[in-house]
Amino acid sequence: MPKDEFDFDDPMELNGVALVCQEDTTDAMAECFIEEFARLGYNHKQLLALFRNPHYLGMNLVLQNRGEPYVRERIAEYFARRGQAVCWLEPEPANAQRSVPSPHDEGVGRGSGSGDPQNEQPPAPSAATQFDTTASDPTGDAIPKLNL
Repeated sequence: MPKDEFDFDDPMELNGVALVCQEDTTDAMAECFIEEFARLGYNHKQLLALFRNPHYLGMNLVLQNRGEPYVRERIAEYFARRGQAVCWLEPEPANAQRSVPSPHDEGVGRGSGSGDPQNEQPPAPSAATQFDTTASDPTGDAIPKLNL
């Protein structure tokens, strides 16, 4: 059988299985996710960003079911047990716009224009793009707020 094709009868294929139970396992799931990524070196803001990311289904499910205050509290408890303080910055008001520099401002734009790709700067984000400055993705970048 070719490697790219999936065979349901192959006992060595990795299969994910969902188990339905009456017990609420949200607390245990949240604790496991937090501990797993904290041991990988993620800080509290990066952990919260993972919970907000819809591509991390289990983590995002905890956030949807219990809310962000619950997730923040669990993250703070985990770090407190290890003697590390967590400081959450208050989010900006929803109607506040992040200041985006104009391409005409000094030092902003396409670089020196010399054609040298190492001196080129990336274009500034459009004014319609807003960023959540209180959280970051796992790489440390601000998470854009998308209106879908």
